[in-house]
Amino acid sequence: MKSIFSLILLITFFVQACSTAPIPTETFIPSPTSTITSIPPTSTFTPSPTITPTLDPIRSTPPTIMLHRPNLQFDSLQFLKDLIVILQQENMKVITYQDIYQNPAVTATEKGNLFIITIDDIYLRYPIDPKVLEMIQILREENFPAVLGVITENDYAYPETVSLLKELVNEGWEIATHTNNHDNLADMQKTAPRAIRPEIILSMDRIEYAIGIRPVTLILPYGQMVDDAEPLKQAGVYWVIGINGGITYNSQKEIIYVGRESPAKTAEQTFKNMKARFGF
Repeated sequence: MKSIFSLILLITFFVQACSTAPIPTETFIPSPTSTITSIPPTSTFTPSPTITPTLDPIRSTPPTIMLHRPNLQFDSLQFLKDLIVILQQENMKVITYQDIYQNPAVTATEKGNLFIITIDDIYLRYPIDPKVLEMIQILREENFPAVLGVITENDYAYPETVSLLKELVNEGWEIATHTNNHDNLADMQKTAPRAIRPEIILSMDRIEYAIGIRPVTLILPYGQMVDDAEPLKQAGVYWVIGINGGITYNSQKEIIYVGRESPAKTAEQTFKNMKARFGF
């Protein structure tokens, strides 16, 4: 009995000891504080604005030569051969009025480097003169486009002439109207001013019907400019090509008159004359 009582006391004592023992607590160890370094925003690159140069609307007319088929007084074929040699030596760039129409800035950006060759009196209804064909062939061999002044006269268009003109257009040549009947428009304005507009429009219509392009250039017969350009503007032309004056032009005008140079005795003298006149 005594041993049982001792065992009970021992158990009681053990239970009391356990109940008073502290309960271990979980120690909180804080995680290391991370230092956040702010990343500066990526700088945005702003390109410098492209500065477009302001081009003066008043331009120098490219030096322009006026040629016709050879005759007993003047061998324009040989003249052209000699002129081509000079143009190559001077590194001149041969262009057309159509080229300037499509890229008006060229007369400002390439001033002094341009040259225009015109050949008048190409009749749409007839075969092209054999000597003029030689002139055309020489220019084609040098890759020099020219401006051909075409006279229409009536609805008929000679097939071989049409075929060649189409080929030349595809090669960068320009077909200009030289009017329907090759009448002096300055005289016509004095006697029958209302006839000017249909004279030009009829020619342009016939060229467009035969060749497939509508001219933007009028080469004035006899080089005579009219006093009132309104009928020319109404006809829809942009360039008007005469002889006298026209060494500068305003590129912002709706219709532009420019001049040309007639050949002197030699190509050398002509080129000197053109330098003096057009200032290139």
